[in-house]
Amino acid sequence: MPSPVRMPTTHPLRRLSHLTLLLAALGLSGCAASRPPPPLECPTRKFAFTREQSCRNDGWVEFCLPSDDTEALARVRAIVPDARTLPSGGRARCDVPAQVLVQLPTPTSECTERHGALQEPAWERLCRVAALPEVQRVVPTWFE
Repeated sequence: MPSPVRMPTTHPLRRLSHLTLLLAALGLSGCAASRPPPPLECPTRKFAFTREQSCRNDGWVEFCLPSDDTEALARVRAIVPDARTLPSGGRARCDVPAQVLVQLPTPTSECTERHGALQEPAWERLCRVAALPEVQRVVPTWFE
């Protein structure tokens, strides 16, 4: 009688532990990717207005950035793609040519009412911009 052929086997618990680790790793990486970022504490001390007054302007708010800091401007535009720059002191009183005036739109479509408060998504964007260390003071824009 032939002797039984022994097949190499992996202990069922060992297979299970490998499978469990793989699934856990995939599950955890998926959770980490889908988790929202932690809430940002808005640096309201940098604003010359309150949230309730954040649309009390001519459709823009403004601040100064160093003229040669292209990375800071890129970070601002990553948050607010419609940010525009002007070679002017503006209401923010930028020190031209060392600084550039940056204006961010506050369209009425993002306000609770004309000259009221910015809606939550727009306010959060403004807070993210103000949290950048290069941004010192954000003021309303008034065209004359």
